Amino acid sequence: MRKIIMLMVLGFTVFSQAMSQELPKAAVVLTAQTPRLKIYTLVAPPEMFANTSHVIELPHELIIVDGQFFAPYGQQLKNLTDSLKKPVTRFYISHDHPDHYLGFGDAFPDAPVYALKETKESIEKEGLQTLKQRQAQFGAIIARSVNIPAHVQKTGKETIDGVTFIFEKSLNNEDAVSMVIKIPSARAFIAQDIVYNKIHLFISGNTDGWRRALKKAGEEKEYTIILPGHGNPADRSVIKENLEYLDVVNKTLAASRSKAEYKAKLLAAYPAYGGTRLIDIYLDYYLKKDWAEK
Repeated sequence: MRKIIMLMVLGFTVFSQAMSQELPKAAVVLTAQTPRLKIYTLVAPPEMFANTSHVIELPHELIIVDGQFFAPYGQQLKNLTDSLKKPVTRFYISHDHPDHYLGFGDAFPDAPVYALKETKESIEKEGLQTLKQRQAQFGAIIARSVNIPAHVQKTGKETIDGVTFIFEKSLNNEDAVSMVIKIPSARAFIAQDIVYNKIHLFISGNTDGWRRALKKAGEEKEYTIILPGHGNPADRSVIKENLEYLDVVNKTLAASRSKAEYKAKLLAAYPAYGGTRLIDIYLDYYLKKDWAEK
């Protein structure tokens, strides 16, 4: 259900901008650099949920992690890879939420797409239907096609163009199944939606699994660069911030009598955070509670 209504409440202003194709530009950050690689991160604007894509430049090829939601950001991603003048040999999808895979189909129609088995099967089942729904909602800023994963990424170590990658499966955090990618030589931990940076976390139920994933990441102190699925690249402090945020969520839920009270308290606790409409979405459709005041 999240895939159907994830972006239905962006608001009239942003929707109007979208329909006229006047979306604000994404930012591009050089996140990490070693003698054998560079990592660039493309971050959508906060009002568009700040979802991220990462371009890993290796000696002879490029690897991309996640493909945005709106087609203009997918095209910005393509402009970035074109500027690097190396072929895209792998395009990884970290999980099956459409804001991470729906935006790149037109820009990268022939890129080899990899995902965990569960994510591949989910997108095979629902990707085309989700694409049609988004096209009906938002028109031309949605891609005309979806590049469905054709390859299953196995967990474990793998050397690509002379660089070691570690692929792991994480369960029951922000999504049921997520892929984590680690690059030891760059001390980089590509967490995607296990970590948000200064964006409100999407709460759909019990947070125990999410807390376990964050604590596991917190134990791996060799990784000093943390790449979130929403928000700018961060250092290790973002892990503690996310754990504290989940603590605040749980306490605020327990103490609030209504959705309005809960949202007001959360916004007061985190006034500088983006993605406030995410709170409305999960309160209206996903987070189930018997509120004392309806």
